[in-house]
Order: sequence, then C-alpha cells, then structure tokens
Amino acid sequence: MGLRDLVKNKFSAVVIFGMVALAAALVSGCKKNDNGPLGTGSTAAPSADVSDAADAVSDALASNNGGAMDQVNDVFEIADEVAVGGGVLGKTDADTTINGAVYNSTTMSWEKTVVKGDSLLYPAYYGYWTRIYWLQFRANGAPQEFRKTNNVAADTIHHQTLGGSGHFWTPRLVHHLAGISSDWIASGTNTDTVTINGTYTWSGIDTIKTTGRAGRVLNRTIALTFSNVKGPRGPRVARSAETSGTIDVVYTATVLVPGKAPYQVNESFSIELGGGNATFSIEGTKFVSDLATGVH
Repeated sequence: MGLRDLVKNKFSAVVIFGMVALAAALVSGCKKNDNGPLGTGSTAAPSADVSDAADAVSDALASNNGGAMDQVNDVFEIADEVAVGGGVLGKTDADTTINGAVYNSTTMSWEKTVVKGDSLLYPAYYGYWTRIYWLQFRANGAPQEFRKTNNVAADTIHHQTLGGSGHFWTPRLVHHLAGISSDWIASGTNTDTVTINGTYTWSGIDTIKTTGRAGRVLNRTIALTFSNVKGPRGPRVARSAETSGTIDVVYTATVLVPGKAPYQVNESFSIELGGGNATFSIEGTKFVSDLATGVH
C-alpha cells in the first residue's frame, strides 16, 4: 500500500492551548514520585539506569508519541465503528491519515497503514510514526468482514501490529524506533467495555539529553504483556483516565556512555493502570507516569 496524504495539523485555539500545556509539562523534566523508594521513606535519587528504564517504559506507553496506549486507543475506536465505514477502515482523528485499507477475503482480515505526527511546537518537540495494522472481526468465534455483519456485532477483534517506523525528540531525549509488533485479542467489543490481552514488543535507540545523563545512548527492547487491560470503546476523549489493568514488563538495554565500556541492564516489573496513569516500581523506586504524555 502506498502512503497518501501526510498528517495535517489543525491550528485551533484548543489544540494550541493543549500543546503549550503539554510542552510546559515536558520541559519540567522526568522525575520520580516524591515519596521516594517504596517502603523506605528515602528521598535518594534513583540510579541513572533506573531513571533511564522509567523514561523508556513511560515513553513506550505514551499515546502522544505512538506508544502502546496510542494503539490501545485505536482498538477502542475500531470496536465502536469510529474507524469503520463505507466498507473500508478510516479514521476520524484530526492528527491521523489512513491509507486505503485492504480486505483479504481468504483470511477474512483487514490490513491498513496508520500515519501520525505532531510538529506544532517544532523544533523543540517533534514526532512522526507509522503503524501497519492487521485485524479480524469475530462473532461467536467465527470471522466476519465488518464489525457488524448481517446485523451481528463482532464480540472480539484480533488485532496485530505488523511493523512501523517512528522518531521523536524532546528537550530530554531523541528517539528512533528500531522495531515494533503486537498481538492482541480484544474481547467484549460489542459492549461498552473492551478488554485487551496479549503481547507488545518495542525496541529503539535513544540518546539522552537530560542534565546529568546527557550523552548516554541506549539500545533498548521492551516486552509488554497485557492482562485484562480495559477501557471504553468509542472516540478517544480522555480515555486513558478510564483505562485499567496490568502490564508485565521485561526491559533490556545496552548502555553506551562516553569514555566507558558498554554494559547491559535488565529489569522486570509490573505496571498498574488507573486514573490516567501507569504506576510501577523499579528497584524499590516508585514512578507514576502519565499515559498520555509519558511525563512522570
């Protein structure tokens, strides 16, 4: 499928106000929870490796830069026909362009390419990403062409991310996506609440610009396992605040520091979603990350 139109920004007063507010939040930098390490009451700063891991996982989840929550929200929309119409898949988001979706009658599945981006505050902030989706609607265990076929609504969507590209930069880091994939089963798609289970893998190369860690280059892979991640189907209006569930994380990184030998970092932990945040602990330090922006 060839790409058609690129993303066109809508410079409305509401969007500008929102982006300026986001910029202010991001400029404030990434910080750990004020309560310090869990169970100790200590206010000691986490190590650079722990801070790097928290940054990477927060960004890999954030919906405003193509993280996992962006794809979760796409599934919630598809489940409510926001992304389905006229026999093809098409989005209604102002920041999204969808190429013509292709239906495979043999496998009874759809494939589409999503192109998104944000350059309103360029050059301080910039993001661009693409995702290739494969999906199949199912009702009572049997595949069907549309979300609603012969007046029967699909109760399940099998959704996969087959690949994609992406990069973004902010005052604290520069990111280049190396690989991405996911395999989710979204159930309850004929109800008000959709439940997602499955796996998601993200890898990328990041250059840290934050004071005290500037110059660090990290080649990172993050494997996420979604367990009963629930949210409302329909348009993405403050949806992250209504998303709940658990995500198990396996984080690995090869760290390059100027003047030092490369070394590897491995972390495993769980994330709890709720109230628009991802709450997790790495080596005893608690973090609370905003699911929309990745700021914590």
